[in-house]
Amino acid sequence: MDLRDRLRLFINYKGLNDTSFQKIVGLGNASVSKMGDNTRRSTLDKISNAFPELNIAWIRTGIGNMLNEAPIQESNVEPLGLAVHADRDLTIPVRFYEAEPTATFKEFCDGVNESPETINIIPEKSDHIDDLSCVFKVSGDSMAPQIQNGAKVLCREVAPSRWHNVRQGVIAIVYDDRFVIKRVKKNCLDRYGDNYILLSSDNPEYSGTEKAYLGNIRCIFEVIRVISQRVY
Repeated sequence: MDLRDRLRLFINYKGLNDTSFQKIVGLGNASVSKMGDNTRRSTLDKISNAFPELNIAWIRTGIGNMLNEAPIQESNVEPLGLAVHADRDLTIPVRFYEAEPTATFKEFCDGVNESPETINIIPEKSDHIDDLSCVFKVSGDSMAPQIQNGAKVLCREVAPSRWHNVRQGVIAIVYDDRFVIKRVKKNCLDRYGDNYILLSSDNPEYSGTEKAYLGNIRCIFEVIRVISQRVY
């Protein structure tokens, strides 16, 4: 097994293909198929920066484990309290979507443009709820422990003219025909020649990063907060 074979084992482990892997890392087309034991160190450094959980020594030599040991991270989970009875007059209806991560952009658009379901939420003082507000149901645990699988999150759509201002926090983003909820690690949309948002997960088991390039971003929603999953 050579370097390219080991790298493809990791690519398959991440559920990616060569094309998506190359986009995340910032490599040219067919770069993976051309790799071998003489692959340049600068290329391996790019891979390491994009996927810090990958053991680059294993990629180079085959010695050791494929993955580095995940560092122990402090939990950022905050208690949300108990569901309480609320009079209907105290709640606000908000558009509600269950967007699948595997949905194509057309399927995503069909879902959000058709007559949506609504969910009634109890607004907090800091909420700014208007026509740009919506609630997404989370699928997957990449943002655990703060956002658990099946949780519902209140979001607000960000206008394309303000995408470059999204520099921190958690966003729901559609790009490359994927819908994901990730934390903004770095925003390079206003940098000449870069034009991407670097995304990461909160769950230490998903320690890799991914790049959403400007030309492939369809829409961005700011994730405001997790809402109670039951409103009586």
